Amino acid sequence: MKTTTSTIYMKRWLEANERTRTLPGDSWYLNFTNEMLPLIAASPLFANKTADKITKTVLDIALYFQDAIAQTGGWKAFTTRYGTLYGQPLPFYPCTSYIDDEINWDDVCFLLWKNLSDVHPSFYFQNPSEESLLPLARQLYDRMDSLFEEAPINEIPSPETWVMDLNLLEIPFAPLPEVTPDSRLTKDVERCLQYSQGNPLLYFATYEELRVFLVGTLEWEDHPDGILADLKAEKDFVVYANTKGMLLAPGVAACFRDSHNPAYDAQTATAEGYELFCLPGRCPFDLLKYGMQNNLLCDAALPFDRGREILQQNWDFIARYFLGEYYEGD
Repeated sequence: MKTTTSTIYMKRWLEANERTRTLPGDSWYLNFTNEMLPLIAASPLFANKTADKITKTVLDIALYFQDAIAQTGGWKAFTTRYGTLYGQPLPFYPCTSYIDDEINWDDVCFLLWKNLSDVHPSFYFQNPSEESLLPLARQLYDRMDSLFEEAPINEIPSPETWVMDLNLLEIPFAPLPEVTPDSRLTKDVERCLQYSQGNPLLYFATYEELRVFLVGTLEWEDHPDGILADLKAEKDFVVYANTKGMLLAPGVAACFRDSHNPAYDAQTATAEGYELFCLPGRCPFDLLKYGMQNNLLCDAALPFDRGREILQQNWDFIARYFLGEYYEGD
């Protein structure tokens, strides 16, 4: 079904810039926005997208062009912080011919990816190399390139956070709470490590296996309804014993390729492992981080061509972007 889009007016452009006062260059960028609108609306990538999504996308392209010309604003802030964190301008794209103070095709590709993807609860991860995404980015880039010399400089920068919440790129990557000979451990953690012979991860395929462990090894008091009765319908548990305490995660054990893990399932790990990086609450972050640092989530793959490579190479950014406050959260 074709989505109907209408002309974008100055009020909407000013809202995107979080301004109420017009600048001399605003009419030029508004005209550019409306020129690009039918190009984006006609793309099969946006065939099932709402008019608001299409409008938001074309406004982001115009904000990017404005920022690239002025070398200020939200795009500059995003690429600076991303580069500081990861040592390259962008995720997903090679950026082999990238020029900081110019427009770049990779930038346009990323902006299309950003607008076509959605965070929880309407989660969707757009393939950044989708067959129809790359030529659309090329068309948008070529038009900006042809207009580069005439595009005006707007003196007031665009909002710093229009690309994403930049606070997510400033959260420190904390060291794992690993056990050392000097660590002060809870009784539960001590018993976990004795049971596993020092392995911080313990795996239980069923609730009954977990219950037997909690009662028999950790000496938890049993209950008529069962210990942690709200987990009775769950399976594939991982217990992570560390200096913070004992962390329990249901529904994730099948994704951990560990010689100690009888619940590991390669098919599940490949098909569902990406959810641990993208769905808040699906996997505690310390456990996710431990899995990545110890190569236990090596099967996790996004559900498209090159999905494993893209996830494994960009997992930290993906987790920051999609998990939000759950990144390094308790």
